Amino acid sequence: MKNLTLFYIKKRLPLFLIVLGLSVIVSLVYIGTVSFYIESKRYDNGVFIKEGLALVNTGVPLLSVIMIILATIVPVYEFSFKMRKTGCDLFYSLPIKRKKLFIFKYIFGICEMLAIFLVIFIIVSTYAIATLSGKEFLDNIFHPGYYYLYLIVIIFMGILLYSWVSFFYTRGKTILDGVVGVILSSIIVMAITFGLFVYIYDMIDYKSPVKEYLMGYHYPPQAVLYEMGYFIEQLIKGNEIEYSIVPTIIGMGASALSVPLFIIFSGHDKAEESQDISNSIFLYKTMLPILIVSLFLFCEVSNFSFIAIVIGGYIGYAIYNRHFLLKKNDLIVFSISLILGFGLMFLKLAF
Repeated sequence: MKNLTLFYIKKRLPLFLIVLGLSVIVSLVYIGTVSFYIESKRYDNGVFIKEGLALVNTGVPLLSVIMIILATIVPVYEFSFKMRKTGCDLFYSLPIKRKKLFIFKYIFGICEMLAIFLVIFIIVSTYAIATLSGKEFLDNIFHPGYYYLYLIVIIFMGILLYSWVSFFYTRGKTILDGVVGVILSSIIVMAITFGLFVYIYDMIDYKSPVKEYLMGYHYPPQAVLYEMGYFIEQLIKGNEIEYSIVPTIIGMGASALSVPLFIIFSGHDKAEESQDISNSIFLYKTMLPILIVSLFLFCEVSNFSFIAIVIGGYIGYAIYNRHFLLKKNDLIVFSISLILGFGLMFLKLAF
């Protein structure tokens, strides 16, 4: 394992330095062109009261976006070898069990991701603290200590997102199928949970405080990560905010589940299966019918939006089969999914 680690470090160092350098350049350009505070005036009923500074930026949105990008791109690059027969032949010939190989690449990728992010975080947060500390703002109180909380939370969420992408990407046997798996899995989490909560939300009394904890679009792990960053940014600014905790818990729970799933199901593919039909139960087989049914929760008969689901579902099965003529089993599942979806849509109208 030590020799493999040293080999991997030497092999990946040039690319790592290039990505790190580009990330640093983006960070420096960002802090050099974006204002962290501006001069502002306060009015009351159109009457000028006083002027001062307004805190408009903390650097947190940039950091969150960079973590989302890294947690998506790094695992895709790390595990794309299994989508090529030459890559499979190379890595599967190494004197290491395949499961250990996948776990090694999983951990190595996390280290790469965090190393790049930490450098960017130090640059952006140091500049923000140096620029904003000691200044009085009209509507905010700057709390630099929350940057440390942000770092802990965003690293945790970044690892969860990295795990989510790693698991669903490696369910595919081609790069396209892997990318589709990541996209569909994220959409499904939002479609199912948000669609169900729409029903619950409408049934709860409008004065109930429970409502504010239910609603939100941040169910997918990407959105949960960004939303957590936004939440801590408000703490840094000293703002009071309302936060929908249930979507966050669901998103975190779903992404956390991908860690044991990755460990259990990775490393079982054979080299000769590369580029074959991606028939994993965690990909098209189950994702497409679940997504088709859940999307009908948002449909209205009057606007014919269900037509887009029918067309999109057919295209999804065509991509899965790599042929526009669907197999008998897939055609049956597709038809049942549409029937159930239409049933949900008309059931919604009944209530």
